[in-house]
Amino acid sequence: MRIRTLRTAVPALAAAALITLAGAPSAQAAPAQAAPAPAASAPAAVPDFAGHTYVLTLDNGAVLRNSYSADGTTLDWTALEGPMAGHSGREALSVRAVGEGLYFVNWVEASGMTVSHVMDLGRGTVSVYWTYATPDGGRTGELHTATLQRVSS
Repeated sequence: MRIRTLRTAVPALAAAALITLAGAPSAQAAPAQAAPAPAASAPAAVPDFAGHTYVLTLDNGAVLRNSYSADGTTLDWTALEGPMAGHSGREALSVRAVGEGLYFVNWVEASGMTVSHVMDLGRGTVSVYWTYATPDGGRTGELHTATLQRVSS
C-alpha cells in the first residue's frame, strides 16, 4: 500500500480536475496559478503538563512517577511499584494536543518498548498502550488505564 502525502496528493488532484474541465466541451481552462508556498511552521505550543511531575497508577498495579521537562519534550520516569519497580529512564517525547487538556504522547525506549499515552489532564486519567518484544521474537501490546495525580509543579 502506497500512501501519498497531502503535499503531493493535492497538486495531483488539482491537475486531474483541470484536465477533466479542459476536456469538457463547454469548459474554459482556468489560468495556471503557482502553488502557494508552504506556510512556515509555527512553534509548537508548550503542553500543559510541561514542567510538572505526576504519579500514574495503572490498572495492573504499576505505579510510575513521570517528570516532564519545562518544554514538554522530555520525560524522566521511575517505576515505583509493579513489575518494573526500580527501573527508570529518560525519553524523548512526541506530543500532540488533541483537545483542551487532552494530549497524545508517544515515545520509544532504548529497549524497543513503545509507549503511547492519551493524557486527560481535566479528568486526571491516562489511556496507555505499550508494545514490547516477546521471548519468541515477536511483539505484543497491552492496553491499560491509569489515574493521573499531579504531585509537583
